[in-house]
Amino acid sequence: MRVGVIGAGRIAAIHVANLVDHPAVGDVLVTDVVAEAADDLAGRHPTVSSVPGYRDLGGCHAVVVCSPAHTHVPMIEWGVEHGIPILTEKPLAMTLAEADRAVEVVGPGTIPVQVGFNRRFDPGYRRAHDMVAAGDVGTVTMVVGQHHDFELSSREYLASSGGEFKDQLIHDFDILRFVTGQDVERVHAAGTATGFEWVAELGDYAHTAVTLWLSGGALAVLCGSRRDPVGYDVRMEVFGTADSIAVGLDDRTPLRSVEPGVGPPEDPYRAWVPRFGHTYRAELDAFLALIAGDGRNECTVHDGRAALVIAEACMLSVREGRIVDLKEVA
Repeated sequence: MRVGVIGAGRIAAIHVANLVDHPAVGDVLVTDVVAEAADDLAGRHPTVSSVPGYRDLGGCHAVVVCSPAHTHVPMIEWGVEHGIPILTEKPLAMTLAEADRAVEVVGPGTIPVQVGFNRRFDPGYRRAHDMVAAGDVGTVTMVVGQHHDFELSSREYLASSGGEFKDQLIHDFDILRFVTGQDVERVHAAGTATGFEWVAELGDYAHTAVTLWLSGGALAVLCGSRRDPVGYDVRMEVFGTADSIAVGLDDRTPLRSVEPGVGPPEDPYRAWVPRFGHTYRAELDAFLALIAGDGRNECTVHDGRAALVIAEACMLSVREGRIVDLKEVA
């Protein structure tokens, strides 16, 4: 199988390495608007070649899209037009109009398009999903999620990221729907740039908190921060009438307890790759199985759009300081 990769940044490097190691993949082609970046990435692997542009990937059996978010929908349109299955990084799009275009283009067609919300392939989150679906926790009453980055992203990155809700917490919006099996109906969001006031100059937030009302009656609280001095901290707690469970608690969880006799973690997560690197391989396995006809689409364009709707509602809520019904933006 020949697979193309659009983009040559950090995420692309992970996907390329996984493709090179995959037994079903023979040739890998990579392209980037910065030709030197594509050449450099290709040069790290003997079986990878760089090509001038994405149109040179027309002979591929599948393409992985790792380019900036505003290019995702055009790449999906190109792939569907040429009959090429697409695995696209999150978010699906930067605007709902673009997301609707993607949904329309993919439609009921036979060309698979999978959205790369990689946490769906983390064993902890998947176990939580399975337990909720099986009724092991009873009726879900409350969900609490944390998403704290260790290193603050650069000004250049944040300026084009789409903002805290579309770039960071959109992962949490998707995994909330995945684990609970419920949709979000209303949100109340707040944000601040305290400690990193330059982030506010970009019209963005460094720290956010969102209350969400779910379709099954549960409440959720999701918190995000661009900078946690202890480490990269991503967790979820699910409370139900029969049990309560947690995802993301292990000996590397970056929590520093001040209780007597409780020491700090010896090797806390400092980045997202040590915490979630394994999920990209599982995500790729699922995508290649999907296009081979041996699996189902684990994350559709409809899922990608649903997460974006929540992000848009949060942006409206934080601007206007009120509860927003998702029907207002959907």
